[in-house]
Amino acid sequence: MTNNQFVPERRGKRAAILACILVIVSILVVWSLGKEKYSCAQIIYSMATRFAISQGCCFTICICEFIEEINHLHTRYDGHYWRALKASFNPSYAAFVTAVLCYVFYEPDLMTSLPLTMDIALVLICWLLCWILGIQGPTPAAISEITEMKQLNVAHGLAWSYYVGYLQFVLPALKESIQKFNKENYNLLKFPETCRLHILIPLSCRLYGDLKDIDENITFLKEIPPLCLDRAGIKGRVFKNNVYRILDEDGRPYYCVVEYATPLASLLKMTDIPSAAFSAEDRLQQTKLFYRTLKDILENAHELRNTYRLIVYEEAKDHSQHLLSQEILKYIKQQHSEEYSLL
Repeated sequence: MTNNQFVPERRGKRAAILACILVIVSILVVWSLGKEKYSCAQIIYSMATRFAISQGCCFTICICEFIEEINHLHTRYDGHYWRALKASFNPSYAAFVTAVLCYVFYEPDLMTSLPLTMDIALVLICWLLCWILGIQGPTPAAISEITEMKQLNVAHGLAWSYYVGYLQFVLPALKESIQKFNKENYNLLKFPETCRLHILIPLSCRLYGDLKDIDENITFLKEIPPLCLDRAGIKGRVFKNNVYRILDEDGRPYYCVVEYATPLASLLKMTDIPSAAFSAEDRLQQTKLFYRTLKDILENAHELRNTYRLIVYEEAKDHSQHLLSQEILKYIKQQHSEEYSLL
């Protein structure tokens, strides 16, 4: 399977398009039902009052959120009331302006009782327009509460930590390390497609100490020259990468640098800890989001181009199927065709 079959794409605009269609349909319903009995001014005023009422309800909810945020004023907002206020309210003055206009242009003749169908259609128009224009979205405080309750920040944080704490050091130095390795090992990693760090992302999050434990066609060969850096108070911290030999179905050997994305071990461990409140379904979704976030980070780091390959895959139930070696070889051969089709 390809990555697109595993990882969800970013959401598109279909919901907004459907909302626009429903607004148009609702407007046509209101117009067809009320064009003979009510003036245009009466219909517009009725919709404006309903909009003001709905936004007034949202404003009341925001006040309730603000009261809660005040209780966390020092721990979340450094004691700033204005920051707590901005987190509790959406930056929209539409409801206030609408209420003022309704008051200024108020006329008794504009207040009329509408049929239930027209009333429902007007309310639907108001709510859909608020949603389309972003007036009635969740506040920053509400978003923060949701992400904390649902553990939605895990994949994003792990992907960034993996990049800033490891990949941004290892990947730029990989080319030089491979050159040193090739001088001592008969130029085994001579092809461009093998001079990358192949990062494995199993959806199961199970990481094996030796890849041979999951696929007998993959065997450890040798370490490439390590990278030594002074990092986080550790002098001469060592970053190692391994070269593996991978056999295809005909027994022909291929060589490349392979390793797991180590943060996935944390996701697996969280599933086993009750206090983490992290289910297997949460783990699967977070693994997919980890891949997508890491992919976005690396693609935006242009200086790291052609230094890595992300391989997301679903682990086979039967290790004798050699699924992992086939996945890695598929990407190596794909890279090979991509590289040399340009020559």
